[in-house]
Order: sequence, then C-alpha cells, then structure tokens
Amino acid sequence: MQNSNESLIDVLALLYRRRKMLVTVCLIAGIVSAGVSLLLPDYYEASTQFYAASPDQAQPSPLGNQPDDKRIYGNDYDIDRLISISQSSKVKNFLIDSFDLYTHYEIDPKAAKAKYKMLLKLDKYLKVNKTKYDAIKLLIEDRVPEKAADMANAVRERMDLLAQKMIKESQEKLIAGYRKKVERKQQQYDAIVDSLYKAREAYNIFNVQSQGEAFGTNLVELEGKVQNYSARLSMLKRQDAIPADSIALTEAKLSGYRKQFDALKRNIKDYNDGYAHILTYERELSDFGDQLNYDKERLKQLEGAYDAEISTIHIIEEAEVPVAKSRPKRSFIVIGAVMLSFILMSMWFIVQEQVQQYDWGKKLNNA
Repeated sequence: MQNSNESLIDVLALLYRRRKMLVTVCLIAGIVSAGVSLLLPDYYEASTQFYAASPDQAQPSPLGNQPDDKRIYGNDYDIDRLISISQSSKVKNFLIDSFDLYTHYEIDPKAAKAKYKMLLKLDKYLKVNKTKYDAIKLLIEDRVPEKAADMANAVRERMDLLAQKMIKESQEKLIAGYRKKVERKQQQYDAIVDSLYKAREAYNIFNVQSQGEAFGTNLVELEGKVQNYSARLSMLKRQDAIPADSIALTEAKLSGYRKQFDALKRNIKDYNDGYAHILTYERELSDFGDQLNYDKERLKQLEGAYDAEISTIHIIEEAEVPVAKSRPKRSFIVIGAVMLSFILMSMWFIVQEQVQQYDWGKKLNNA
C-alpha cells in the first residue's frame, strides 16, 4: 500500500513539475478544438411520431355476424413492416427526387459513386426507430431547419402511401379471386336453371307443390264425375221412356270426362316420373343461389373496402421546424479535446520520466 501511495505521489509530483507545459498543451487543444468546432456546420433535427394502424381496419366485417372488435393499432409485425418501408429504395428515391438532394448535399449525380454517397448521407441523416411505447419515431437531420421538418413529414406520408398500396394490392388479388369464384358459380347456377327449365318442359311440371295439390283435387273430382255419369247412363238405359237424345248427351259427357280422366292420369304419371328430378334441381338451385348471393354480397363488401380511404398510421405528432440545433455539441468537443490532451500528455511525461531513470538499453541487452 505504501509503495502504491509513493508511486501516486511521484506521478502527481511529476505532473506538478510539468504543469506549465501540461496547461499550455491543454489550452492549445481547447483553443484549436473550439476553432475547429466553430467551423462545423449546425444541424437541426426534426422528428415525427406515429403508431402503426392495424390492417383489420381495411377488412370488411363477416356477413351475417355482428362486427367483432377490430384492432385499431398494429402489432409488432405492422411496426416492422413500416420500418422496413422507411428503409426501402422507394422512400429514399422519393426523398432524393422530391427535395433535389444531389444539389442540396453537393453531390455530382453523374459521378460513378454518386448514388452510393447519397445513400450513405441518407443513412446518416435519416433514422427510424421503435420507441419503448411501441410508437415509431422518425428523425431527419439537416442544416436547414425547415427542410428537416418538411423531409420528415414527407417520409412519413410516403411510408403511409406505400403501406396503403401494399394493402390495396392484396385487396385487388382477393377481389380478383372472388370475382372468378362468383363467375364460376354463376355459370353453374345458369346450368342448373337450364336443366330445370328443360326438365319442367319434359315432364310438364311448373310448380311441384301447387300442381301436386291440383292433380289430387282434379283426380278426385273427375273420378267422381265419371262414376256419376256412368251410373246415370246405366239408369237411363234401363228406362224405356227416356229419349235417345238424353242418352246420347249423357254418353258424350261421360266420354269427355273419361278422356279428361285418362289425360289427367297421364299427366300425373309424368308428374310422378319428374317429381324427384324437379325437386332435386329446385333444391340445388336454392342452395346454389344462396351461396352465390353470399359471394356476391361479400364481393361488394370487398370492393367497398377497396374503394374506402384507409390509413396505415395514427399520427401522434407531426414534425415541426426545430429551433435548437442537434449538433455539434461544441462544449463537449472542447472538453473532450482538453481531457484527451491532458491524458495523453500525462502519459507522455510518465513514460519520459521512466526512460530517463532507467538504462533501458542495458536492460534490453541483458534480457
């Protein structure tokens, strides 16, 4: 412990003896760093914050159900998607073209590495991060405060536009698929309608329920008339005083009713033969029609959602023109330069003292 204290005292004594030079070097370092820092341009940082919106907002509610509570704010995947968009070439190219950044950053656009230098600049000045509250913070630095604010807001709006475009493209694919589905079902529906029409013509059935009831009623009625006129004719033939015209008239009516009865039985036979086919077609038509109407209504909902204006972000604050520079921190530069000079000079004095006290050449030869 005593050796350590003596060594520390020796070091402090050494620095005290060299204090004038140490102060002079630190003073020179402070003056030079202050002069250099004054030559550095001022940069202003503009920032805008926003939350990612949930893509559920662009989806229509299921048919026949009460709409569930949709998510308003996006999850981590939605946040990552927006951050990825902010780093994409589409956003950077938009920023370069919209604000003429080649001229602004004094980069020759015809140079071989012009685009590479420009992207390095943007990577340096454009930052997009996720905050601890799951918001997205977009920062842009520039020498011109107004330009920094305008660029930050423009990047945010471009991110929103590109994210909307991605959602719209997904909706277009979904709508195209539904349209093909509806077209196929419409063709199948028309085929069933055609088959039903032909079956009704073939079996002379136009309404299964009403015709069945009518056939039953008419069959009983005609059968009763045939039996009634048969009995009446038999009775007239047994009587001698009945005129021949009355018997002929009764026979004619009986013959007519029998023909109607026979025709009705043929119709009933056709009805019975075609009943199952017609009923099957009608059920298929009803079920298929319900499905087709459901898909058509769903398609209308998707088209309505596609036409609706959506936003993929919820803005917390827009970028405002900064009034205070973000860098350089000139006081930090000066203090850091002075401290570094002090440390380096102190180490130099200590090494120099050690060299003077010991014969390092002799020690190296004996090693």
